[in-house]
Amino acid sequence: MLVSNQSFGKSGEDIAALFFEEKGYSIVDRNWRCKFGEIDVIARKNDEWRFIEVKTRGSTRYGQPEESLTPRKREHFYKAIQWYTLENNIASQDIHADVVAIIINEKEFDVRWLPDAN
Repeated sequence: MLVSNQSFGKSGEDIAALFFEEKGYSIVDRNWRCKFGEIDVIARKNDEWRFIEVKTRGSTRYGQPEESLTPRKREHFYKAIQWYTLENNIASQDIHADVVAIIINEKEFDVRWLPDAN
């Protein structure tokens, strides 16, 4: 059965949100959008903020999920984070831009957290 890319991506975002909740983070927002793009998951623990780009794939046939985050997409992601922090008056110095790479197959999934991914 074929699954749409949108629902497949949402499954990855759900897994990433649960992953961070299990680590003690609160999910502040999901799929937040501005003129620069979208932030998939925004998580917070105390004064620590995690802005998370989720990349989900069904296999590594065409490379690792995080490899699809091009320099241009990274630039837009960082600008979106700046926009969010300004709009929400976040003065914390503990802000992180992370990638969560997820591979989902029929029976299991693999989650890799790439903190402060450059």
